[in-house]
Amino acid sequence: MINLPTWEQLPTLDLYLDQVLLYVNQQTSSAISLKEKPLTAAMINNYVKHGYLPKPIKKKYGQRQLARLLVVTICKPIFPIASIHAVIEQLGKEMDSQALYDSFVASLTGKSAPVHPLIDKVCQTILAYQEAINLAESYLGGPHEPKL
Repeated sequence: MINLPTWEQLPTLDLYLDQVLLYVNQQTSSAISLKEKPLTAAMINNYVKHGYLPKPIKKKYGQRQLARLLVVTICKPIFPIASIHAVIEQLGKEMDSQALYDSFVASLTGKSAPVHPLIDKVCQTILAYQEAINLAESYLGGPHEPKL
């Protein structure tokens, strides 16, 4: 089961890159497969470089960036980063960052809340993907690396 913090539970103090990595990887550890690469500094730098993540202010990242990194980290095994960004940007025209993130968390964790149909479908896809990975791993006797 995926358990993510709500917007209000995100750290209110801005974090440096190493703190961001530790926080995001801790929060998403139950949501990503053992085969998935955790978030790295290089990934964050690339997300900023390509405009997928707002630039840090004085090398610090705030709630908006943390929320986006949590969403991207959970979505990236299934969806292309550019598509994730495009959807976030489009939905960001309809609701603010807090409402958008909290809708994602509510849908992913099964809490009842009004959720945009696209967010709901994305979360259903993530949950179905995770269920398939878990079933495959249990069928094969645990996580295995493919044989070459």
